[in-house]
Amino acid sequence: MKNPLDTVFGRLVVTTVGLLLLVHLTSLLLIDRTRASLAASHISRVVEAGAQMSQQDTGHERSVADILGISLVDIHGLPPADGQRFLNDTIGPLEQRLRRVLPAGSHVALDSEGTLRVLPAGSSRGIVLPQAEVPLSRFTGVLALTLVFAIVVAVVLAWQLNRPIRDLAAAAREHRTGHHLSHVRKRGPRELRELIGDFNDMTRELAEVERERAVMLASIAHDLRTPITRMQVRADLLADPGDRDGFLRDAESMSRVITQFLDFARESPEGSPQISVDAHCRCDYADPLSPGGEQDADALVTLDLRAGPDFMLPIVDVDRILSNLVENALTYGEPPVEISTRAHEEHYELVVRDHGAGVPAPDLDRVLRPFVRLDPARGGTAHSGLGLAIVRRLVRHHGGTLQISNASDGGLVVAMMFPRRSPTR
Repeated sequence: MKNPLDTVFGRLVVTTVGLLLLVHLTSLLLIDRTRASLAASHISRVVEAGAQMSQQDTGHERSVADILGISLVDIHGLPPADGQRFLNDTIGPLEQRLRRVLPAGSHVALDSEGTLRVLPAGSSRGIVLPQAEVPLSRFTGVLALTLVFAIVVAVVLAWQLNRPIRDLAAAAREHRTGHHLSHVRKRGPRELRELIGDFNDMTRELAEVERERAVMLASIAHDLRTPITRMQVRADLLADPGDRDGFLRDAESMSRVITQFLDFARESPEGSPQISVDAHCRCDYADPLSPGGEQDADALVTLDLRAGPDFMLPIVDVDRILSNLVENALTYGEPPVEISTRAHEEHYELVVRDHGAGVPAPDLDRVLRPFVRLDPARGGTAHSGLGLAIVRRLVRHHGGTLQISNASDGGLVVAMMFPRRSPTR
């Protein structure tokens, strides 16, 4: 399973959201600290005034207390539970500051509602100040809503910034598989627009080079077909059977090389009806003389088909893939050539292997390049080194991947993986 955070969008979202959380929490701590310090400074004056009033007996006590918003109560006249609330000291910035301005031994308690209770040392009259401090919990709802809104905006902006990068990656992937799409639309920051412009120029130039090469190969191959046909006709006029057969074999080898040139020069595979790969393999490579479809121990090609009828490819493409691989295996490897198919959860697998000497490990990647032939194991006059390149191009066109390796017990293994739902072109 792919990690959703291992993308530009995922990392940008994590970085932005993490930064927002860090700034939010830091601001919250700083604001709370400043708020508590300011509240303690103002409330300390009120409490100090209330403490002095509690020691005096004047007629103005009630009016001053009302103005200050405090209440003076005799704790002996309160129920034991209410009186105990004056004695249960709490610890906080506000309480600690008040204890520094009050006489030693004074009790200061702040409850969860923000009500402050002070009992000066040596006094039985307590001071009650409602809503001395607004609890931080009252701000959490608004702060959480603000944070959620900031995160949503950050995710949307990150998504918008990531869209041109995603389009560029999709275009590069399509170009790699041989589908030359229209230019990617320029958008996003200046650096990204410049990158998209350079990518569009590069793909256009590569497409022009590819077309020129394809036209050149097709022209050469087409021009050679006529003299080869004349050579085959004239070979029939030779009196010596040995010379005639040798001449025809050489002409047939040249014809096969030209066919590979034409296949490689095609910019895209030809459209053709879909066919079950398993059914095609049974029709073209199963031994019709074997009773009940049993595998002959001496057969050149053996089948192990388990993909089912849903594994389908165009007839022309699957024929070119298998004919190139089987011919390559029989020419340079050793029989039997094994063709197997499997159906997996997300893809189908088509594997062709022989039992020859294989390919040297350093040359495994090189044999997939056009016009590469390994000497002496991969030489020959009837081949131009295009077979595996043609196969890889066809596999990529259908959204698949190709891997080439040597079997542990000898032989070359070509494994092709096709997605269960090939993209519609």
